[in-house]
Amino acid sequence: MSPDDRTPGPDGLDGPDGLADDALLAELGRAVAEEAAVTDGRREAARAAFTWRTVDAELADLLHDSALEAGAVRSAGVLDAVRTLSYGNGDVVLELEVDGDTVLGQVVGAGGDVVVATVVLLRRADGAETAAGVDPSGFFRFDDVAAGPARFVAGTLTTPWVVL
Repeated sequence: MSPDDRTPGPDGLDGPDGLADDALLAELGRAVAEEAAVTDGRREAARAAFTWRTVDAELADLLHDSALEAGAVRSAGVLDAVRTLSYGNGDVVLELEVDGDTVLGQVVGAGGDVVVATVVLLRRADGAETAAGVDPSGFFRFDDVAAGPARFVAGTLTTPWVVL
């Protein structure tokens, strides 16, 4: 049966869902009207949620964490020890040294390139962000860093959240 063989209903030809043309147009009009009722805030939230679909693939791998080494039991003495962390994503390696409220680090390219980022960002769970300039050797420093969850961004590298 071709579309031209269909028998028109009282409101016109029936569509694939059995809807007459006028009913189909009314349904489409309601769908378009509902689309206009979505607020900009909901659209932004939906876009933000959509970006999370690849977050695991985009985060750098933890290559080393001295706090995870065998025998690194947290005690009064170990809490004062310097913690070293290393992250990599194939193109960039980020080395961190957390000593009290100071974070020292170096960002280098996987091939030994030193300047792969001019700024390293320290992001906190509350959305606060602090930037540190990177010197020509790839070194940077954050002072007065409060304990708590943080992540670092250096060029194309973004670390997972880590508790400092």
